[in-house]
Amino acid sequence: MDQFIRLAIRGISLSQIQSGIYVLLLEEESGRIKLPIIIESLQAQSIASALGKRDPSRSFTHDLFLTFAKVFHIRLKAVVIYKLVNGIFFSYILFEGEEEEGEGGKIDKKEHKIDSKTSDAVALAVRFQAPIYTTREIFDKAGIYFENGFPIDKENETSETGIENSGFLFFKEKSQQDLEKMTERDLNALLNHAVINECYELAARIKKELDRRE
Repeated sequence: MDQFIRLAIRGISLSQIQSGIYVLLLEEESGRIKLPIIIESLQAQSIASALGKRDPSRSFTHDLFLTFAKVFHIRLKAVVIYKLVNGIFFSYILFEGEEEEGEGGKIDKKEHKIDSKTSDAVALAVRFQAPIYTTREIFDKAGIYFENGFPIDKENETSETGIENSGFLFFKEKSQQDLEKMTERDLNALLNHAVINECYELAARIKKELDRRE
């Protein structure tokens, strides 16, 4: 996995834009680059439960898979977020199982790779205490870069620290049409405030609009 970037879960935030939607925030080891991923409520609850932040008595399908894997000696080795298309993250699960081969009944370990919804893959990774990885290309497309706690323009390495127009105080209500009408400077400033206020879904939408203009 040397060619991949290892990620850690920074947190889960309730969307300020759409009811029932959450944002999973991942970050690389230094914490300088963060990757927001939109997930549904059930997966958000499952991840939070595995992290010990919800009622431990509630069981999820991911818990059943963990029990199943232990019985059949299946080990989840890693989760890899390997592709991003039109704002959708694609992931696969790398796991290792025991297989009986030959007349002698020799048991060997064999790796398998299966595609998975990213939120489900992360929920399993937490339970198996398995590492989560992504590619540099995905970070370049969707990662939000930070310097001293503030988002920065990764091309110019310049920090945006504020928004002069007081109308941006209502940034949580910005539609896609609003974003398309804004200048790049205003979008970068809005991106800063969205991240600071933990509106990561909006931050992801702004980042997508900035990338579209490149």
